[in-house]
Amino acid sequence: MIRWLPFILVFSAVSCVIYAADMRLHPRFFRWMASIPHLDKVLHFALMGLLAWVANIALGHHRLRLGSLRVLTGSLVILLIVAAEEASQAWFPARSCDWRDLVADLLGIVCASLLSPRSDASLSSCAGSPKSC
Repeated sequence: MIRWLPFILVFSAVSCVIYAADMRLHPRFFRWMASIPHLDKVLHFALMGLLAWVANIALGHHRLRLGSLRVLTGSLVILLIVAAEEASQAWFPARSCDWRDLVADLLGIVCASLLSPRSDASLSSCAGSPKSC
């Protein structure tokens, strides 16, 4: 249960930010953020990367086999949720569906996957024999 706590906290914080943006609860804060070049993309990268990282920890670094790839389940789930959330922004007047946000999200999730504690061990075992992956 304790390994789920960081995920619950980060997921809750990110959900609150998304809700506040969707409902225009803090327009002054979001205007301030928009005034700083590239801050939006940096935050997409960092927050979604952090969310994927704690999701992978919560799931014990479980991996799914997709063809010849072994993908961290937490990263894949977060990617699907993030893609759906980004697409849903088309229906909110205060938001804009932006492919660059999705790219920043994806890069953060990929970096989090590569930094996952068990990634190094599985990658090094794959180097010797591709069939063992």
